[in-house]
Amino acid sequence: MWAGPNAPMMPPQGRAWTPAAPIRPHAAWYLLPIVLILGSVVGFTTLLIGKWEETQIASGPKVRGDPVNGLTVDLHQGHPYFVYVRGNAAGPAACSITPANGGSPDSIQLTKKNSWSATDYPSYRYVATFEAPLTGKARLTCRGATGELLVTPDDTVDGYLGFALLGGLFLGGLGVIAAIVIPLRRRNSKRRAWAQRPPTAGPPTAGPPGAAPPGGGYPQMPPPGPFGR
Repeated sequence: MWAGPNAPMMPPQGRAWTPAAPIRPHAAWYLLPIVLILGSVVGFTTLLIGKWEETQIASGPKVRGDPVNGLTVDLHQGHPYFVYVRGNAAGPAACSITPANGGSPDSIQLTKKNSWSATDYPSYRYVATFEAPLTGKARLTCRGATGELLVTPDDTVDGYLGFALLGGLFLGGLGVIAAIVIPLRRRNSKRRAWAQRPPTAGPPTAGPPGAAPPGGGYPQMPPPGPFGR
């Protein structure tokens, strides 16, 4: 049976389209290097600002002197100070602080606070730590020590800042690497997705009798029958 003049047109025959592969990593990963780099810079800067006063105290003068006659030290209340003795001399058993402007001596407690960060000095040995009871000039006297003393501000804060700097450099380095790797991986993923993309459908194939020819026009009429004129 031939199709009539009103037979529907057939759609072009072609390969079915499939969705492209997802691009990996997701574009949201671009936030990772930003967070790492900004976090390292902001974190170290915040710590430096918060510890700036301590770093100034830690860089204060170092004082040497006889523990019996006393050493004139420049103190900041609440800040710890390291005590060293020369060579194998005995360390102090007890110490006291006398304000430079007069007043009675004030006994101080000797501890081992932050001993792990005490700087090594040639011919000196760390023996104790004390916390300053006042701010300003004062005289430090000690009993039991058999040699010259060396008194320095506790500089543990410099060690903390050093660790923070190394941590910031590590995180910042990861951020830089991520900023390079993520765009490269996304570019490679896009190339693979493009390579797997199906080819574009070709021109429509010839349809059945009566279908419209390419470019429009009327459907072909069926040939006349044996009794047609």
